[in-house]
Amino acid sequence: MNMDYYHEVIDHRKLSEELHRTPWWESLMHNDRFKEALHQNYHMRLQLGDSSYLKKLLRSESERQTFLSQVYHPSPEHLANTDED
Repeated sequence: MNMDYYHEVIDHRKLSEELHRTPWWESLMHNDRFKEALHQNYHMRLQLGDSSYLKKLLRSESERQTFLSQVYHPSPEHLANTDED
């Protein structure tokens, strides 16, 4: 396998762990409305799989606000179908 792939996997894991330790993310995980909206929003769940997107969320308040807006008010094509879950 390509070393870039492994580097990306390691980066994603570190960034994901860092994001999950933030008070911002922890407060979202206590919000059932947010968790349900994120579960239904396939596009935003895919975004969270991208290391560069995680970096943006960690470093930018405006990016976090945009993320929340996109989770709560998704485009119809970004919603998961029941058979995609």
